[in-house]
Amino acid sequence: MDYRLKKVGKALCPPVLLSGVKALSRSIRKPALKMAERSSEWYDRAFSRTLETHKHYTEANHYFLWSTIASLIARDGVRSVLDLGCGSGQFADLLRDRGIREYRGIDFSRKRVEWARQHCPDFTFVVEDVLRTDLFKTFGYDAVVCAEFLDHVQSDIEVIRRIKPGARFYSIVPNFPYLSHARYFRDSKEVRDRYAGYFRDFRVSSYRADKKSKTYFLLEGVKL
Repeated sequence: MDYRLKKVGKALCPPVLLSGVKALSRSIRKPALKMAERSSEWYDRAFSRTLETHKHYTEANHYFLWSTIASLIARDGVRSVLDLGCGSGQFADLLRDRGIREYRGIDFSRKRVEWARQHCPDFTFVVEDVLRTDLFKTFGYDAVVCAEFLDHVQSDIEVIRRIKPGARFYSIVPNFPYLSHARYFRDSKEVRDRYAGYFRDFRVSSYRADKKSKTYFLLEGVKL
């Protein structure tokens, strides 16, 4: 009986109307994404089950963006890098291979830092809270990198204020929501409105992440 009813329904509904009903049904069934800043334990668990964060940097989805930042670092003559939210050290590996010798990576996920230390022993990685670390004062950095970090923390402006004047700044932020995002940006104007006032020579470039209009914004500037 159910099968016959479905056939009748398809026959009576025009294709456009039928597709609209299906789309509406999917949207009703799909729960809203709950974005929130996550704990270090959450990132430890995510690292353990996510293959992407264990890959060599040349095989990672962010390889192009990381390479772009590395090229900017070379262009600007940067010699020492403070990497906030360094994760499992993939970007650090790339910097080492591009000739950077002075580097500090900081992350509050113990498992990610342990992995980074094993796979990039030439560099120093620490398990600390970015809002409490003394590295902003004790490490002689030329540049700060936040590769998908600012969008994951509520206190992004407080972090930026800790950067010393004159330091180069490079960052990546997204235009799409995710479970561990504290925020995302619909366009480059929203990025400028939030961050441009803290830097001189501030620039925002847009890069398509996939065919579904996901975009990453690459930020660069010099801290005021």
